[in-house]
Amino acid sequence: MVVTTILIFLGMLLALVLVHEWGHFIIAKKAGCKVEEFGFGFPPKLFSKMWRGTLYSFNLLPLGGFVKIEGENMDEDNPTSTSFASKSATWRIAILSAGVIMNLVLAVVLLGIESGIGAPTLVTPENRGTLTNIMTYILEVSPDSPAAQAGLQSYDRVVKYGDITQPSVSDIQSITSKLAGTEVQVELERAGTHMNLTVVPRVSPPEGQGALGISLGETGLLKTPWYMAPVEGVKRTALITTSIVDQFAGLIQKIFRREGVGQALTGPIGIAIYTKEAASLGLSYFLEFAAMISINLAIINILPLPALDGGRILFVLIEKAFGRRVPGNIESYVHTAGFVLLIGLMIAITFKDVHRYF
Repeated sequence: MVVTTILIFLGMLLALVLVHEWGHFIIAKKAGCKVEEFGFGFPPKLFSKMWRGTLYSFNLLPLGGFVKIEGENMDEDNPTSTSFASKSATWRIAILSAGVIMNLVLAVVLLGIESGIGAPTLVTPENRGTLTNIMTYILEVSPDSPAAQAGLQSYDRVVKYGDITQPSVSDIQSITSKLAGTEVQVELERAGTHMNLTVVPRVSPPEGQGALGISLGETGLLKTPWYMAPVEGVKRTALITTSIVDQFAGLIQKIFRREGVGQALTGPIGIAIYTKEAASLGLSYFLEFAAMISINLAIINILPLPALDGGRILFVLIEKAFGRRVPGNIESYVHTAGFVLLIGLMIAITFKDVHRYF
């Protein structure tokens, strides 16, 4: 299971990053830049092949990829006609933003496919008849409740309750009412693992709580006709992007208010754990998770911070505003410093992930 999770995580990450880098690659070629290397993974290098003026390298660390474009550091004194530094501001912005655009395009494709095979949707009395693969989940568990004492957790899927397999919320409520005060066998699925527990519903629960002390919800898959799936992919990408931008805005506000944001951030370990959980729920859920990560990569990369695509675009805009370029060595130092800070932040988040999940 651990090996499978790692392979799924690395495969997803490699695909998302390579799509991003392919965007830079294809627009750089279109602009007439010399792309010196397109790397799959990160060094040390395993093997490589030169084709049409670009070295395609396959590297040991499968954590993404990179594109090396002539003159991308803007520190050449006399850039050639194939150098990134010699291109117009419009072309440079196009090259720098192409990775972000490709991540959004990938999200549209993934969500379009998901819509065609069935997108996860909350069950309501109105849509129940149109949904397939309906499943019941535990949304919340009250402290010190029978459910909490039995080991039930939020986001557990109820596979079997009493004698009923794949029970609905009404099934669970009915059985709980009949068997209050006696033991009830529960089979759950948690992050792909099935477990059997025993819970004793209360006869007289406290006010505001039920006999188990849980809240439940149901999800099903809503299929979109194949000819409308691409349109639905665009709509859902726009909705998710807007939601993530709003969350980023709230996060930035918390930072300025000096409020804690540690629980809102996660790194590779946290993403790997969530990847496992999404994959365990089925293809539709995994496609949506991958699309969300792709959108997150797009938004993060377009931020005007050093070392990110948005930071590099900012230098181009400064050049356009003032009519002269920032000296290449200064820009290079700024991006290097920004890269070091980003790596430091990633290390800190990773340590938090280790403490949180282990």
